[in-house]
Amino acid sequence: MLLSSCCTLFTPSKQTITFNGENGIKIYDDGVKIAEIKDNNSTSVYIKKELSSKYLIAKKEGYRPTPLKLDAKFNSVAVINILFWPGFVVDAATGQMCKWDTTNIDIEMEK
Repeated sequence: MLLSSCCTLFTPSKQTITFNGENGIKIYDDGVKIAEIKDNNSTSVYIKKELSSKYLIAKKEGYRPTPLKLDAKFNSVAVINILFWPGFVVDAATGQMCKWDTTNIDIEMEK
């Protein structure tokens, strides 16, 4: 309990990101496939929050790989830590001081 902070208590460590695009597009994070768009032209995946932006790659056979950027944005819940300053340290260390700015990403790939 002493190592808890506002963001750690009130927000999850991962955030849902939805990708929209053609069937068969695969989403990679550091070379590891994390999602694939299937029949409904959309897929959602939980991605761990971080303090800085994150780059993903969309790939599909016959198309050029497309970089995708997730921008980190300050999580306003962290302001509550003003009452308990060590909470800022915990939120910064866990990455929960920020959240992903865009939660819905449309993917357009070039042949």
